Amino acid sequence: MSPRRRHVRVATARADDGFTLIELLIVCMIIPVIVGALALSLLAILSEQHQTAASISDTADAQTVSAVYGTDVMSAVSLTTSPAVQCGPTTTGTTQLLGLRWGYNQQTTLYQTVVSYVEINKGTTSALVREYCATGASQNPTSSTTISSDIPTSQPVPTITTVSGYSGSPSTGWATAVGVTGVTFSITEPGSNYAYSLTAVPRAGTSSGQFTGVVTPTTTCGFATPGTGSYASTLCFANFSGYNGASYNGGYNVDPNPSGSPRTPAPTNCQTMTEAVPNTPFTLSFCVSTSSSVGWVVPWQIPTYASSSSEAYLGNNGFYTGIPGDPALYQDPNSGTGNAQGALSYVYITNIKLLDQNGHPASNWELVTGDAETTDAGESMTWTSNQVLTLLPNSPTSLYGNSCNSGLTGVGTMSVTCSSSVNSDKTGTVMLEASAPTSLTVTLQGAGLEAMFLGVLLPW
Repeated sequence: MSPRRRHVRVATARADDGFTLIELLIVCMIIPVIVGALALSLLAILSEQHQTAASISDTADAQTVSAVYGTDVMSAVSLTTSPAVQCGPTTTGTTQLLGLRWGYNQQTTLYQTVVSYVEINKGTTSALVREYCATGASQNPTSSTTISSDIPTSQPVPTITTVSGYSGSPSTGWATAVGVTGVTFSITEPGSNYAYSLTAVPRAGTSSGQFTGVVTPTTTCGFATPGTGSYASTLCFANFSGYNGASYNGGYNVDPNPSGSPRTPAPTNCQTMTEAVPNTPFTLSFCVSTSSSVGWVVPWQIPTYASSSSEAYLGNNGFYTGIPGDPALYQDPNSGTGNAQGALSYVYITNIKLLDQNGHPASNWELVTGDAETTDAGESMTWTSNQVLTLLPNSPTSLYGNSCNSGLTGVGTMSVTCSSSVNSDKTGTVMLEASAPTSLTVTLQGAGLEAMFLGVLLPW
């Protein structure tokens, strides 16, 4: 009998077993799907982060532009959208989108401040740069500021809206801001597609619908040299050069009223004067006549005279110098018969108006008058208006210097008098202001000679 075979089951180790081919194929198919999904999620997060950063940056740009744009446009007296750069270097890839200027200097016939908003191409992007020139148009700006780092290439120029009848052409060169009702800058920044629009109106502009007839000015008032007085850029001195003292002198060689109270001339006995206020929409108009006990009251330059002992302060000493034309009405020693020294003279100014280009009364303006000579021993000046007269200080530290040795009375009323009892070298002069009066009478009592001036103080 053969031996019984015994079946023995041998256990084999599984430690070195691998994946089957099917398992590997399944893994290879799943991994790219997972990795792809993760990659897409990461890209979406990064893209969203970039978009958020661009939005924040572009929003900040809009705030920066708006901070300077409104002030610049409001200040402008002329503007242009011509591509020729007015302030800043004229390099390749630089295009002016908007040019603005203000601060006309009558002595140099140049504008003091010029601003150019320029687009500078930087390859795939463009930047908006504000070029600022403080001493007139120049390729070397006083300052250069990037106010937006993300604007479209070939950014459209601002849209300028005007009243009916406006004849300027800003797209080809400088044009007046008078009649401009809006300057709108619309920008869509490519980085985030953030869009914004800024609109401003020049103060010299108008919101009226059209130009209407207004009396054509016969001359212009004049500003002093910038920096020579606190209000040198906003106080426009009336120019009396066209005044005919002989024809409109109501009391030639006759004291008009021995009692000393002013005599108001008949309305037909005055000369109407209309004076444009340079680079604004305004016209100053008034009717003037004079009367004097001796001689005539005539137009005169400022300063009226200079002396080492008692010179006219206005126009000398660096105080409101360079005023053009004849801003003073002066007791003239060479007019008529006799000597005007010691004369009692009156200047009557009536129907005073400040009108815009549509013939509408302006608001928030002040009439300014004062001493254009020097009040010495035995002399006095009295200003009488239909509105309260207050002091316009010569400077923040001096109201009127020593110009009224015997006192200045009536300030804060409708009649103010300056008088003196000594001859002295003056350290100031009387300057008075009244809110939009319609009449003013000035009494000149000269032991020697006296003179007055008139001006309009604009609200900016």
